[in-house]
Amino acid sequence: MRHWPLFAMVALLIFSAMLLIPTLDRLPLWVDEGWTVWATNAPNLAEVTERVNEDVHPPLYFYALYCWRQITDDTVFEMRYFTVLTTLLAVVMVYRLGRTLFNIQTGLIAALLYSLQDLMQVLSQEIRQYPMQQLLAALTLWAYWRFWQRPNRKNGVIFAVVGSALLWTHYWGGFVLLALAIHALLTCGLRRKLLPFVLANGAIGLSYLLWLPVLYRQLTQEISGGLGHALPNSWDSYKVLAFQLLGRPELFWLILLAVAIIPILLRERSSKKFLAHPIAMPVLVTFLTVGLSVAVNAEYAILSFRALSVILPVLAVIFAYALMQFRGYERGVVVLFIVAQALTTTSADHPLHVPWPEITEFVAEHTTTDEMALIESNFDAYAQFYYFDQHGTAYLPTELRRHEQDDNFQTWLGQKLADTEGVWVVQHNAPYRDIRPELAQLGYLQTAVLVWNPNPNWSVELWRFDRPPSTPPVAVFDDNLQLTRARASTFEDGVTINLLWSPITKPERNYTISVFLLNEGGQRACEVGCGHDSYPFENRAPTVEWNPGDYYFDGHVLHPENLPPGRYQVGVKVYTFTDTNFTQLQIAPASDCSANPACEYIIIDTVEIH
Repeated sequence: MRHWPLFAMVALLIFSAMLLIPTLDRLPLWVDEGWTVWATNAPNLAEVTERVNEDVHPPLYFYALYCWRQITDDTVFEMRYFTVLTTLLAVVMVYRLGRTLFNIQTGLIAALLYSLQDLMQVLSQEIRQYPMQQLLAALTLWAYWRFWQRPNRKNGVIFAVVGSALLWTHYWGGFVLLALAIHALLTCGLRRKLLPFVLANGAIGLSYLLWLPVLYRQLTQEISGGLGHALPNSWDSYKVLAFQLLGRPELFWLILLAVAIIPILLRERSSKKFLAHPIAMPVLVTFLTVGLSVAVNAEYAILSFRALSVILPVLAVIFAYALMQFRGYERGVVVLFIVAQALTTTSADHPLHVPWPEITEFVAEHTTTDEMALIESNFDAYAQFYYFDQHGTAYLPTELRRHEQDDNFQTWLGQKLADTEGVWVVQHNAPYRDIRPELAQLGYLQTAVLVWNPNPNWSVELWRFDRPPSTPPVAVFDDNLQLTRARASTFEDGVTINLLWSPITKPERNYTISVFLLNEGGQRACEVGCGHDSYPFENRAPTVEWNPGDYYFDGHVLHPENLPPGRYQVGVKVYTFTDTNFTQLQIAPASDCSANPACEYIIIDTVEIH
């Protein structure tokens, strides 16, 4: 049974993968993930560097993700899978750290605790740098301890390399490295033994010289007042940190923390002896990282449990050591309790994930090839970029561009929309400036509104704008409903038909609009998906609410099934039901009878189905 630790770790890694991988693409991209995807969707590493320079992070993770994307596809699953791989490596490294500091059992328990930690699982489902930060933190502590035990050149080089990688991945790595430097100073004194640590930390500092000007600019310009999402120094914030970093019930984990520390303090009465104990190093890293974050937060807002997740591997080792102080059967009972608690409850949750795939798909399917979407959002703009790119829909990040050139925004917008008859505006619920006056100056009228709001804490409004046609109507139905414009185009698995209506007098009845595909023989092209009947704009704009002279957008989407490739005509028919059971209908005759003698429908366009 000499290989039992290997079998145990393989089983734990399979268990961790089963927890993390099946739900990787369950949630859409959220705002920070969207920015990460945009930052790494660059032609080269130099451009990645430029984009990261404008944010609040060092670049190593973004370089790694950029390289990953060169060998994989750009699906959300594959990009998040890179995060899962770093998480699984972190599980292995936590085991190695616990084993190096204490023994095999401590390492295995630490790896198990880390794999079950709720915040770790949340972060491992995102395209963000935090799991890589945790992996490098565990690797840095392991390399430091080996260097502390044997301060030779080889171990010093390993420590300097992984310590530099940690600092180039996340700024909170600096707190970890500072804690390790203090540990070396307190345990080595000013004797010759300290010199290797001075040289190793000097090498880490030298490796960071090139980035220091960027760090200074980020602190003074990009986030001069601190992080926008930072927690204030308050009791409520400390409770948030406790349940995010420790888990629930918080008191249980605090007791384990005390079990790990207090007996050693009582047994080793001198601080020198305590610091020489293996538990002292992870304890010092934990308390100094959290303490400095809270202290700095009093003057410069930085307090974030996501950034502090750098200590999750360290906490796992401390808790594992505490559990090893129990007798065998007691330890088994407590571990079973922890596993059951972790699998049945949650202490951390995902941030707000707006359903951008559904919203973007709706806009994309209701946008013809000569139309465009305007994104009025800073908050989630980058997540929208990804999904619009997936659909191949033309879009403009108007809110972002307004900040870049506010004085010339109207001119820029007019140039971009010069040949565009219809646009969608995607307006997030954040307080952005209203773009409707600029669109009105360019001759657009608002023709539809759709509010996407399944959650009371946020909303997304879709505004439709169209330029009124200067040409005669395409057709008039029932001598009243003017079809002023009709456009059709195909997308990957369907057909978009956008109609623009304007009544001559106020309609007294609710008309149903029927849109359909016809083959060369003038017959319905297929049984399923070749037609769509509804009140205008998919029942959102009944005609009895229309006013004379106004314009109303009406979008239809067809998803034909089993349709052979070829050219098909797009027909439009209007009718109304004459009974309350919706069984008797009356055709609204069209003014254009060229498609059929009975004037029941008109042909508006021809589309090519591939």
